[in-house]
Amino acid sequence: MNPKMKLNDLRKELILKLTPCSFEEADFEADCIIADLLGCSNSVLRIRLNEEADTALIEKAFEYADRRLNNEPLQYILGKWEFYSSEFYVGEGVLVPRPETELLVDIAVDTLKNNQNPICFDLCAGSGCIGISVAKAVNNSTVYMLEKSEKAFAFLNKNIIHNRVTNCTVTQGNLFDGCCWQEKADLLLSNPPYIRTDVISTLQPEVQREPLMALDGGAEGLVFYRAIAEKWLDNLKAGGTLAVEIGDEQGNDVKNIFNPYFTETKILKDYSGLDRVILATGKI
Repeated sequence: MNPKMKLNDLRKELILKLTPCSFEEADFEADCIIADLLGCSNSVLRIRLNEEADTALIEKAFEYADRRLNNEPLQYILGKWEFYSSEFYVGEGVLVPRPETELLVDIAVDTLKNNQNPICFDLCAGSGCIGISVAKAVNNSTVYMLEKSEKAFAFLNKNIIHNRVTNCTVTQGNLFDGCCWQEKADLLLSNPPYIRTDVISTLQPEVQREPLMALDGGAEGLVFYRAIAEKWLDNLKAGGTLAVEIGDEQGNDVKNIFNPYFTETKILKDYSGLDRVILATGKI
């Protein structure tokens, strides 16, 4: 490690170091690490690359890279991540927000934006990235969020404070126990665990560092969808809407679970063209 180098030289060394674990994302991850340590955005970093990198920054950057090579998720290392143009604290014990999940927020905003004082339920809320984003985008809404994990629940509360939302209610509880709120919802959202149990061990090493509770959807990957159908739909208003994230090969199976309860169910693709959301409307 050269104690004197420009940021651009540091970036090049980090890319080489990160390539074994990050592959085509190594340049992006190097940018994220340096930008985080500088307290700037990746785009601002690009115009600062000719600046000298001080020793403390260099040492910290390589410390982060070593943690990444140990398969720690980059988001955990940085301690925060952007989702739907907002910043969310993340770390060990909470699922990392992913860009494909932003589709759920888009659906929620489109569903609720013309309603007067709408109510939204967010089940398996995790970091709160979905529910908080909805609450910020539809500020006349009330968003109820349910999360079982103690660690994730702590991040959820921290992110509510960080994002300065006041139209959220949070409860630590189990989805399988059924609804814990008196209100009925206009919209029910969830990004539940949906990976089959036998697939967990084949996931990328950094994904396996995320909480098993947030990944494992049972033998078929469908146990949470069945619980939502059986225990939560009575708390959806007549004509209400359900939107749940799914695995890209689960569309028909999850659609069939919800078909009996709605007048219309359909599979929506994410921005990469993969099946990602079941949207069900017109509760019977």
